[in-house]
Parts: sequence; structure tokens; C-alpha cells
Amino acid sequence: MFNISYKAYQSDNNIHIHEMINISAWVWNHSLALQKRYYALYGGYISLNRMQKHISKLRKRNPKWMLLNSQTVQEICQRLDESYKRFFKKIAKRPPKFKKAINFSSFVLKQSGWSIDGNKLIINKIGVFKFSKSREYENIKRVVVKRNKLREIYFVMMCDIKPKEYKRLRNGSIGMDFGLTTYLTLSNGEEIQSPQFFKNELAKIQKASKELSLKKKGSNNRKKALMNLSRAHIDIKNKRDDFHWKLAHKLCKYNSFIAIEDLNMSAMKQLWGRKISDLAFSDFVLKLEQIAKKYGTTIQKVGRFYPSSKTCGCGSVNKGLKLSDREWCCPECGIINQRDRLASKNILAEGIRLCRSECKTDIFSATYV
Repeated sequence: MFNISYKAYQSDNNIHIHEMINISAWVWNHSLALQKRYYALYGGYISLNRMQKHISKLRKRNPKWMLLNSQTVQEICQRLDESYKRFFKKIAKRPPKFKKAINFSSFVLKQSGWSIDGNKLIINKIGVFKFSKSREYENIKRVVVKRNKLREIYFVMMCDIKPKEYKRLRNGSIGMDFGLTTYLTLSNGEEIQSPQFFKNELAKIQKASKELSLKKKGSNNRKKALMNLSRAHIDIKNKRDDFHWKLAHKLCKYNSFIAIEDLNMSAMKQLWGRKISDLAFSDFVLKLEQIAKKYGTTIQKVGRFYPSSKTCGCGSVNKGLKLSDREWCCPECGIINQRDRLASKNILAEGIRLCRSECKTDIFSATYV
């Protein structure tokens, strides 16, 4: 499946989409309330099948809920069930929670209840919505209707078309070490500095937050101040995404093999908090993996417990190395190692070893630099 996002034109008719998203929030909150009440009374959990049947009956009694397609309502129940499963498996730290309608962001159109004609999305019972057809699409499986904090509407179409492929300029291999002061240290010696977009715009965010806190609740001025704050956050996100996409293209364009470290982001956030969220390593890795498929680049993850910074080229492991030690002298061979550069080289070597052990054929027949 391949996702393509299109922005809807601003129109008075978009109020119906906002209403459908708000109704989706009501369905979510009602389903969640049923789960919590059932657990309080019987100490159990309502299965997905029972929940969907019950919500389907409630939908027929509620005229507002009838605006949503039956499959859309079922998908909301599936979303809630998946959230609980993630909590039970301890993937998520907390169970799903109630959401305000203004903070609910999407609903899904599956096989029925909609059609597409050119740059028009036709939703049954609601109306026709035009969007900017920036790219071609074909064989659409479903459509996710989203809105952001600025109340802009996007249609994310899930297709099974083959994504555009790019040609690599070189068949190199590279290892990458993530850092705080330096965003990436590459095994070829190149260093990519941390952009820290949130830190650079922190004064702007603080000013917008202060203006919001001074406005009277429920007033139009407060709504405007909230929009200004949301716009500032979205601008930061767009800058960060642009940096990530361009960097991912640059790395995949010149390398057919990239080794990265599988980081424990939760533990890193506990140590360094906002800075880790600003750098957004996890988001970058997801984009890198997506771009790598288009270039035919192999991404190999190295285990987070591999001592990449502590292992010298001679094989000696410095177990007493501290995080504050940026350079260290090997007690065995006497070589002075620069921490991040050594880590990137070790990650590359370990990534090649892991990939060779996993692959039946030798993909390293090319000459890597």
C-alpha cells in the first residue's frame, strides 16, 4: 500500500467534514465509556465483535451518527480495540483516553459510501469536496479524511500503485551514529549538525503561548491566539520534515547500504527530554526506510546494546567509558579514538556482519567506500 496526501480546497462545504470528524469523536468516547463501565462492573473487556454490533444498533437510533458510513463507525471501534491491545501488550504506556471533538483528527472511508471523480471526492449524504490533485492516483482502496490544528482538510488515499523509483549515483555503504550536538556522524568522517528547529523558534512559541493564556476563554480573540500557536508548531514540523526528507534522499542517493543503531527513544527522552523530541530520530528513521525502498537501498539496524562507542579497532572494549568522554585512549593498542566517529565505523561493520548472516546471497559484491 502507498499513501498519497491531497489538500482539500477551502470551502463552506467543508463544515460537513468537520461535523463528521466531531461525530467520530462522539462514537470514540461512547465506545470508550462502555469499555470502562463494563470493566468496573464485571472486570472484563468487551470484544471487538460485540462492540461493533452494539454500536451498529446505537447508530440506527441516532440521526447524527447516521451521517457516518457503517464501515466508518466500525473502523473507529477497531481503532479503539487496537489501542487497548497495544496497552495490554505494554507497547503503549497508558490505555486510550477520552478526546475532545476539537482534538479528534480523522475518520476513514473504506469500500463504500464514497467515490472519486478527477479532483473531486464525493461522500454520500454529505456532498462534493474538491482537492488539489498534485499527483496521479489509481486503484484507491480507502480514503482517510484528516484535519490539522489549523482546521485544514487533507485526503490521504491508500493505493496499491508502485511508488516512483529513483536512480542511485553511487553504490557506497555507510554507518550512522546519532548524537545530540551533532545530528549524524557518518563513517566516512562527515558530520551533519543538529538543526534543533524547536529550540530556534522557542521564543516565538513562548510568546504565542503567553498571548493565548491572556485571552478570555470562549472569546474570538482566544481562538485567534490558539490558531497562531498552532501555526507556529506546524511551521516547525514542516521545517523538520523538510530537513528529514532531503537528508534521507541525500543518504540513499549515494549509498546502497546504510547501517543505523536501533535506539531506545523512551529512555533517551527521560534523560534529555525536549531535545530528543526536537531532533525526532524516530521520524527520520521512518522516512529513511521509506526513501530507501525507492532507491533500492538496504537499511540494516544494529542492536541498541552493541557497544559501538566502546569497541576499539583492535577489538578491545572500554567498559568504563562515560558519556562525557568524547575521546578515549585504548589501553591495549594506545590509539586515541574519537567517540562518535568510532561508533559510526563500528555500526557499519556490525551492520554488514548482520546483513551477511541474514541474507542467502552476498549483496556486498560491489566495492564499498
